[in-house]
Amino acid sequence: MPSLSHKRGTRAQIDAAATASGLKSGEVYLITDEARLTVGTAPNAHTPLAKQSEAGGGGADPWAWQKLPADVANSTVTLAPVTGLSFAALANTTYLVEVIGTFQAVANTTGIALALDIPSGAVTGQMMHPTSATTLGSTEQIADSATTGVTAGVRAANTNTPILASFIVAIGATGGAVQLQFRSEIAASAITMKAALTAMGRRVI
Repeated sequence: MPSLSHKRGTRAQIDAAATASGLKSGEVYLITDEARLTVGTAPNAHTPLAKQSEAGGGGADPWAWQKLPADVANSTVTLAPVTGLSFAALANTTYLVEVIGTFQAVANTTGIALALDIPSGAVTGQMMHPTSATTLGSTEQIADSATTGVTAGVRAANTNTPILASFIVAIGATGGAVQLQFRSEIAASAITMKAALTAMGRRVI
């Protein structure tokens, strides 16, 4: 049987190629760490395909999910990438983005904020996590790569704490990488997003 080869790389490598406008429209690539094909839709964008196992009774799952491959820490109050959680967004396209995850804070007085860095357009969203046994804290995002509000801390230091965030992103005329970011609420007090227990999903609407 004749063989057919495709260019291949991890999701991060293909997303990086998209960020560098290194893809070709119509070319098929293999995402090796997901055993999934994706199709270049522009030099800076690609559309991953659903696998047969992901198809439900009504067709393919409209959500694409990524799992955080390794712990990522930030000890500053400046937003930094959650390395491994990004995707290539198409120009003039609107996405829903959901984050379901776990983090730890080195002190119970240290909170966290999440935000998205987008290539163009507008974004709005909200993040929530427990700050005590009975209280939830939240921050909001209404501008690119920025948050408003603060969270007071966590119920216990160095303990897994659940976190949820939802965003709607209307990409403008320039497509490119949408990157999840995070920061500590207290300078020099580390927070860590936990590998395997954190995932980001998106779908086009």
